Amino acid sequence: MKNLLSIYFLFILGATYVFAQGGLKAEYFDGTEFNRYVATNTVDHIDFYWDQSPPVEGINPHKCSIRYTGRLKSPQTGTYAFSARVDDGIRVWVGGTLIINNWQLNDVGYSEGRVEMKADQFYDIKIEYFNALNEAELRLLWKLPNDDERSWFDQWFYGDEPVVIPPQHFAPPLEEKIEVLPEPKPEPIAEAKPKSKPKVKPQPKTKPRPKPKVVQQDPVPIKRKIVIDTIQQYIPKNVAFNRAESEILPISFPELDKLADFLVKNPTRKIRIEGHTDNIGDMDKNFRLSERRAYAVAAYLVKKGGRSEQLSARGFGGTKPLVRSNDKKYHPENRRVEFIIE
Repeated sequence: MKNLLSIYFLFILGATYVFAQGGLKAEYFDGTEFNRYVATNTVDHIDFYWDQSPPVEGINPHKCSIRYTGRLKSPQTGTYAFSARVDDGIRVWVGGTLIINNWQLNDVGYSEGRVEMKADQFYDIKIEYFNALNEAELRLLWKLPNDDERSWFDQWFYGDEPVVIPPQHFAPPLEEKIEVLPEPKPEPIAEAKPKSKPKVKPQPKTKPRPKPKVVQQDPVPIKRKIVIDTIQQYIPKNVAFNRAESEILPISFPELDKLADFLVKNPTRKIRIEGHTDNIGDMDKNFRLSERRAYAVAAYLVKKGGRSEQLSARGFGGTKPLVRSNDKKYHPENRRVEFIIE
């Protein structure tokens, strides 16, 4: 269930989020062999499906090809298992190595490949895809190396199943450096001889006028409006979820975006995220729900530019209610997410 939630959460955010560092360069062509160039744009993930509506204007959605290029940053060292769910053909290169080669008509299915990568290094990545008949589908997924020392974010967000590669691991391709030759220095221009100055008759001396007395006045105090940029203004009042679910409702996105912006501008700040539920119902279910909600909020902030090292997440279930009562009634105040800035 946790892995399904993480994949669904990633899919929802992937449709709206544009990662600050950029994404993959996408080049669109008419024809299945890159026959006629049509357009270029940038994408932040590879998870697409279309039927009658083409991904860009000007190409035939049932007979086209796309080339994605960029750089992929690996979060840890080890063997990565890549997989692609495609209809029809795909080729994938990582670090110059062809790891997936299924360039033929296919019904919906998976193609797989593996490659060794080192932590925190960028690798050139290229994906070529074509669709030749009816609907098109393309999803690029990976599974991280098995590592018990993964951060809480990696363990919860990626789990043990392949997931669509998140946008924060992509960067645009490096621009080609063009050598600019220095401009030739102009030849020195000979200086012209200065002309002799005309003689000026001396003027009669006059007595200097006395300087006026300056009376010092006390400075007039200037009233300044002092604006205090308090940390509290970045803390969301609360995060909304559907009842008994951990999917964040869109009404919460603007305030969470402000908090993510604060994290980006203050990389040394850390935030503790605590999930709470009401104290009514099954204690174990409440605990798991509060934990999933806290992790979902933390994952959203990372998707928006914060770093996982700045965040910690924990669920408390119904052990810390704001409203205590013995009437077994639900109290909405108890269902909340709290943010503690450290």
